[in-house]
Amino acid sequence: MILSSRAALGFISVLPWISLALAALSSPSVAGALTKNCTKGWRHSGTTTGKNVTIAGVSTYLVEPTHHSGTKKVILFYSDVFGSFFINNQLLQDYFASQGYYVLGPDYFFGDSIGLHVDKDLQPIDPNFNLTAWVEKSRRQAAQAVPPWNQAVRERYGKNAKYNAVGYCFGAMYAMNIGATDDVVATAFAHPAELTESHFTSLTKPLLMSCSEIDQTFPTADRNRAVDLLTENKKMYHYQVFSGVVHGFATRSNPNDSNAVWAMHHSAKSVAGWFDRFSD
Repeated sequence: MILSSRAALGFISVLPWISLALAALSSPSVAGALTKNCTKGWRHSGTTTGKNVTIAGVSTYLVEPTHHSGTKKVILFYSDVFGSFFINNQLLQDYFASQGYYVLGPDYFFGDSIGLHVDKDLQPIDPNFNLTAWVEKSRRQAAQAVPPWNQAVRERYGKNAKYNAVGYCFGAMYAMNIGATDDVVATAFAHPAELTESHFTSLTKPLLMSCSEIDQTFPTADRNRAVDLLTENKKMYHYQVFSGVVHGFATRSNPNDSNAVWAMHHSAKSVAGWFDRFSD
C-alpha cells in the first residue's frame, strides 16, 4: 500500500516517539511506578475559563492567554492521573494561560481518569480497583494518542509559535519524550512517575524538575541519579525541591497547609518562568 503524503508525514513524525519508547523499555528506572500515592490529595475549587475542543480525536482542555506578547506561546499540559479536565488541573492550566500561553491538555484517559474511581474526597470507591491494570491500559491509550495529538497542535498554532511541555506524575513521561525532540523549546515536570535513565540521557531541551522532598515514586536517591545523568551528559536543567511536601503537591496540595499551598504556587510560577526564559 502506498501512503498519501500527509499520512506518510504523520507516520514519519511518530518515529522518534517509537524509538524513545523502545529505549525506555530497556533502560534502568529512575522514577518508579505509579502507586496509590499518585491518587491521593485534595480537590480544589474555583471558576475555570477553558473549553473542551477535539484535537486529533482527543478531547482537549484548551484555555487561551489573557494577554498576548509578540510571540505566540503554547504549553502542552500532560496531566496526572486525574486528567486535564479535573478541576485542580483546569485551574493550573488557567494560571499558565494568565501568564500569556495557549494551554492544551489532552484527555489521554478518554473519559476514564482516576477521578471516576475515587469519591469527592479522592478516596477509593472500589477497594478492589486494580490500579496496575488501569495504568497499563491508560499507557497503551496514551502511547497511541499523544504523538498525533502533538503534531495536530503544532499544525493548529504554526511552526513559528514557541512550544513548551509540562508533565505531572503520569504525564512526566510525555514531557520528557517531547523534550528529546525539536518540537518544543523547553520542558518541565513535577513529581514524576515511570521515568528511566534514557529519558534523561536522550533529552535535548532545557528541563525544569519541580520535586517534593517526600516522594516514594521519586525519592532522594533517584532524584540525585537524575541530576547526575543530566550533569554527566551536559544537559541544561534546573532542579528544585520543596521541603515538607509529598508526591502530588503541585496539583493536589492540602489547601489548609500553608507550606504545601506555597510550594504548589511557586512550582507553577517556576514552570511559567522557565518557559518564559526560552519562549520570549
